[in-house]
Amino acid sequence: MNIILAIILGSFFGYALYKAGASNSDKILSMLRLENLYLIKVILFAIGFSSILIFISIQLDIFDISHFNIKETNLGVIIGGIIFGLGFGLGGTCPGTCVAASTSGYLKKGLTTILGGLLGAFAFSLSYGFFKDIGLFDKLNFGKLTLFKISEKYQSIFSLGYSGLLIMGIIFMIIALALPMNFRKSSCPINS
Repeated sequence: MNIILAIILGSFFGYALYKAGASNSDKILSMLRLENLYLIKVILFAIGFSSILIFISIQLDIFDISHFNIKETNLGVIIGGIIFGLGFGLGGTCPGTCVAASTSGYLKKGLTTILGGLLGAFAFSLSYGFFKDIGLFDKLNFGKLTLFKISEKYQSIFSLGYSGLLIMGIIFMIIALALPMNFRKSSCPINS
């Protein structure tokens, strides 16, 4: 039953990505160049709305916080984030949107991103021991760090607790609604 539910939810998620334009690499690149902020507005609103839903679910005791899987924050994560960001900007797609992109007219870019992600994961798994031995994961190690204090097990930046999720959710939704659709005209030499 879990597999069927995952397929149904994944299909809805993929359809939502498609409808929002997140599977369109041209729209993603336009967002990254700050030419069209529609996707940024969608992403901010979705993060805000889901933060509020998580807050409400926790308050109603229908969500178990132990299901959160907090990863450690260290230099390896920072370097990985930089590599991810560069690939996202160069390719115009990311692991969250590449499957939807490959089924909606961007087959080559979507499959290239999927293949790149699999090769990157394989290369990382082969080199993990080396990186661990040179101390990459010990440098700038902040442990399991969260934005808000959601558990005594995790360090947090702010001590607001679960109410931080509600406050952040509201702020993100307001920003999403207040942002203009176009922030600036393109001054990127690529478009010239």
